[in-house]
Amino acid sequence: MSLTVEQLLKEKKQDLKLELVTGKEGLKNKITVSDVNRSGLALTGYFDYFPKERIQIIGKTEISYLKGLQKKKRIEVLEKFFKYKFPALIICKGLIPLREITYYGNIRNVPIIKTSLSTTKFISEITNFLQEKLAPSVTIHGVLLDIYGVGVLILGKSGIGKSECALELIKRGHRLVADDVIKVVKTGEGRLVGFAKEFLRFYLEVRGLGIVNVKDLFGVGATRDRKKIELAIFLEEWDEKKYYERIGFKEKFVSILGVKISKIVIPVKPGRNIAVIIEVAAMQERLKKMGYYSINEFEKNIKREMEKREESR
Repeated sequence: MSLTVEQLLKEKKQDLKLELVTGKEGLKNKITVSDVNRSGLALTGYFDYFPKERIQIIGKTEISYLKGLQKKKRIEVLEKFFKYKFPALIICKGLIPLREITYYGNIRNVPIIKTSLSTTKFISEITNFLQEKLAPSVTIHGVLLDIYGVGVLILGKSGIGKSECALELIKRGHRLVADDVIKVVKTGEGRLVGFAKEFLRFYLEVRGLGIVNVKDLFGVGATRDRKKIELAIFLEEWDEKKYYERIGFKEKFVSILGVKISKIVIPVKPGRNIAVIIEVAAMQERLKKMGYYSINEFEKNIKREMEKREESR
C-alpha cells in the first residue's frame, strides 16, 4: 500500500493546514510507511539508521539550529540530508523554510511543505492519517453498529434482514457506523476499525422503504464515524436440520485481515426478536472483555448441583 505526496496534499490540505512551498516535481513521490521522522539528529550530521523512507518533519528547534550554523556548514549538512531522497519535508508552526532548504528541495525533487500546526500536533495527526491510509484493508458487505460500546458487525446474505434489524437497534438508542459497504482497516495495534465510505455515511437502505438518512431522522447522536469491530453476527435462515448453539460452551471466531473476533450465528425465522438477541450478544461480549463468562458460572452451578446430589446419596 502507498500514496503519493500529491494525494496527501489533496486529501489533507485543509485539515492539516498544508501549503506546498517548492519541489512540485516530486509530488509523485510515494509514501509507503505510516511513521514519520523528526529530523533533528540527521541535521547534526548523524545519519546512521536514517529512515529515508519516511516523511521528514522539522520545527522551530531544527530551523533555529540551522540558522545558527555557519553558511558553509549549513550547506554541507543540508546537501548530505537531501541526498537521501525522502518523500517530502514538512516544516511546522508556519515557519519560513531557509533558502538552502528550498534550493535542495528543488534540485532533489523533494516537496517542501509547511503547516501552521505545532510540531507535536501535526505528527500525531499525520501519523493517524497515514496509519489508516496505508493499513491493510478490506471492504465488507453488512452493517456496523455501536451497541453498548461494542462494535458489532452484522453479516448475512442479501435480503436476510440486516438493515431492518439495524433500524430497530437504532430506534432502541444504538448508533449506526456503516451500512451496506463497510471499509475495514487493520491498525498497527492489530485492531479492526470499520467506517463508511464518505458518500454513504449516515445512510441506511431498507427494502420497501428506500434510503433513510439516519442522522437527519434520529439525530447526530444516532451515528458515529468509525468503530473498533469486536463481534461478528451472522444472520441466516433457520434450518431445521442444522444444529445451533444452545448453551455456548464452544466459542467461535472469524478471521478478518488475520485478526480473530468473536462470531455468533443467529438463525432467523418469523417471531424471533433478532434486535434484542443482538443487544444481549453485545452485552455478553462486553462482559467477556471484563473477564466474566456466564457459561463458566453456569458450568459451576451444574457441578455444584451434581456434587450435592452425590453427597445426598
